[in-house]
Amino acid sequence: MPQIAVIEDDAPMSQQLRTWIEAAVPDANVTQWFTRDDAEAAIERDRYDVIVLDIELGRERHAGVALINAINKRHGTPVLVVSAMPATLYRSIMKALDAWDYLQKTTFSEADFVETFLDILRESKRRRGDDATKDAPA
Repeated sequence: MPQIAVIEDDAPMSQQLRTWIEAAVPDANVTQWFTRDDAEAAIERDRYDVIVLDIELGRERHAGVALINAINKRHGTPVLVVSAMPATLYRSIMKALDAWDYLQKTTFSEADFVETFLDILRESKRRRGDDATKDAPA
């Protein structure tokens, strides 16, 4: 069962993303976090297959950047950034921070989100399989 985290402070948007994920991957276990502090605690405690993340959380304009850094230090879970910040500027910044992809909220459709999300989930599963193979005795 894929473990997915949605870190988004806007409750309707968070619920929309959750709905799309659960429709695309019915057996997914989707948890939602609305604040940086709660998200950081979850990242420390739990392992996710994919994290969907907003850059701005509440009044903290770049909370997502700090979370991406924490994720990469902890276990490198693939991150899909979904933000209202302009993609022309932020896509390259997020890629430099090792986010897997960036979608600008006002410009993507459900189909775009689901396709991107499923691509990232497939790659995450493939990598986890490779990691398990590395740890197996020869």
